[in-house]
Amino acid sequence: MTVRVLTDSASYIPAEDRQRLDIRMFSMILVEGDRQTPEMDIDYNDFYARLASVDYIPTTSLPSPEEMRAHIVNILDEGYDVLGVFLPGTFSGVVATFTMVAEQLMTEDPALRGRIDVVDGESPCMEEGFAAEAAALCAQEGGTLAECAAAAEASKARSRFLFTPQTLTYLERGGRIGHASALLGGLLKLNPVLTVDNAITTTYAKVRTFPKALKTIEEKLVADIKASGGLLNICVHFIAEEKEAAEFCKNVIEPLVGFPVRVIPIGPVVGAHVGPALGIVYETVDPIAPLHGESMLERLEDALGLRSGESEESEK
Repeated sequence: MTVRVLTDSASYIPAEDRQRLDIRMFSMILVEGDRQTPEMDIDYNDFYARLASVDYIPTTSLPSPEEMRAHIVNILDEGYDVLGVFLPGTFSGVVATFTMVAEQLMTEDPALRGRIDVVDGESPCMEEGFAAEAAALCAQEGGTLAECAAAAEASKARSRFLFTPQTLTYLERGGRIGHASALLGGLLKLNPVLTVDNAITTTYAKVRTFPKALKTIEEKLVADIKASGGLLNICVHFIAEEKEAAEFCKNVIEPLVGFPVRVIPIGPVVGAHVGPALGIVYETVDPIAPLHGESMLERLEDALGLRSGESEESEK
């Protein structure tokens, strides 16, 4: 008996990888008023063009417990054990829903105990995706459920997600930063370099201008490769910046690493909260040093002098 990995659409694992590794994926849901649309049914270009003309941020949802149960049962009925690798619990209720449904199934049929497990991806996008791929590769090599879960955990310890938004407008709309932070950041042409550390979005660096932010990302990649035994995996991620991503990949990342690198779009479930952005996800040979930074809001407001007294929210 072998294992099959189940993940959510916010991992953005390319279809060819899912097919090669037999990774199963379900769609997260984008909610706009009364309309609910599976993320996997959305044209990213059309969505981001429309998002630029509105002043709200869509919300997201996840499959119902009944749908989650169907995904798990389908894999079990094929004779496989099930390993879920999902968005972090700080971002979504996917892990909690999967865990609840799995416990129900194992209570109904005690023979299923030991055949269902879950790993919190602790990051969205291909940082989650690399963990799912590591587990699926372990499964292809005959690994047990516990071994596949351990492979996903090991991948998480070796990976980093760095990205920079073109504007702070979307972070303000979604409540990630306050209005004054967004206004002053725009006036100062501030481009934070963001990461996800301990399942929380944090600010790695604060720089002026988008090109400097990309240079900061490049420099951190080089430093991590040198400090962590070399490079295993890398991709360039983008939100509504396909041309810029392709150029960054061709002119900066590929010459640096010496091999072709995938350019992977980020969908609306994650991208709606960030807006146009560019970044990378990479996995090193050895574990990578955690950053343990302050929250994105705290670091941005420190940079802009907005935490010297009361916060802007408390002054309203």
